[in-house]
Amino acid sequence: MIYLIGGPPRVGKSALAHMFLERAGIPGCPTDVLVSMLQNAAPQHGVRHGTHLDKAASAQPFLVEFLRAVADGLDESDPLDGYVVEGDIVTPAAATAAAAHGLRLVSVFLGNTGLTVDDLRIAPDWLDGADEAAYQRMAAWVTEQSRALRDACTAGGHMYVEMRAGYEQGLQRAYSALMEHV
Repeated sequence: MIYLIGGPPRVGKSALAHMFLERAGIPGCPTDVLVSMLQNAAPQHGVRHGTHLDKAASAQPFLVEFLRAVADGLDESDPLDGYVVEGDIVTPAAATAAAAHGLRLVSVFLGNTGLTVDDLRIAPDWLDGADEAAYQRMAAWVTEQSRALRDACTAGGHMYVEMRAGYEQGLQRAYSALMEHV
């Protein structure tokens, strides 16, 4: 089983992926690795780091092929054999495209429609050296992206977990929902 975790920055995707490794021994990969490889080795495809809106769309064909390769390496007869893929290029559209290839996967999307500047400061190295205006812009952007993601999940029948109400509780809800599919 492939476990997909998507959402904008700073909503808990990596923390949820670590829960899979720590609790169930299921390894994974952040999509930042895939984006870095494409940015450096094949810049002509336009896949690059950043918060630009075309990032996920330009990366989607490569993500789907990566997921197909992951699926080829899994033992489908073993219900506990799995792999986690997390990142901001994991979108409802990418999950739908991957499922169309017959891949065994389950996805969850995390968002925070109430992210604050103080929430961003919890990991100060992330916006290291940024001024107050940059923190405010990023908090507003993540909030906006979370709303759009929530709406896309509702429209497409994908699982969305709101992290605003409680980070630890949200992570546990997302983990439990994904593990129901084992």
